[in-house]
Amino acid sequence: MNLACKMLDRIHAVKMFQHLEESNDRPNEIGFLSLLSACGHAGLVEEGNYVFARMLSYSVKPNLKHSNCMVDLLGRSGNLQQAEALVLSMLISPYGGVWGNFFSRCRTYNQVEKGIRIAMYAIDSEPENDGYHIILANMYRSIGRWEEEENVRRTMKERCSVDNKVGWSLL
Repeated sequence: MNLACKMLDRIHAVKMFQHLEESNDRPNEIGFLSLLSACGHAGLVEEGNYVFARMLSYSVKPNLKHSNCMVDLLGRSGNLQQAEALVLSMLISPYGGVWGNFFSRCRTYNQVEKGIRIAMYAIDSEPENDGYHIILANMYRSIGRWEEEENVRRTMKERCSVDNKVGWSLL
């Protein structure tokens, strides 16, 4: 099954999972991760939701990587509402990859207000992460909210001890 996922035969990988279930074999954490990734790259939203839901029935607790695959899958399909609900319901605090994935999809689908709302959660979870502040400031800028952008940049400088240093390189 993992090989099918890696060989880009993603639909076949999902069928293999169905056969695996019928044979009463138990997929593991890595198998589920491969399947979720395959579903994401193939655009198989329904199948991805099914696989994600089945994890608990096999006593496999979704971790950050599984959740990130689901955020990616839902985000690629434009289902940002479900992606947001998943991010906010995660038992483990999301890491940069999950937040970044979600922000990227918000920009892709021009859901700036949703991105701003999620950016606030990200900043609350990691106030010293200057990347979240920059993303939020850029989102404000993209919709012409200049004052909010300036406030975020000011806060970033205070919290993150950001120091813009002039750099140069030789080629």
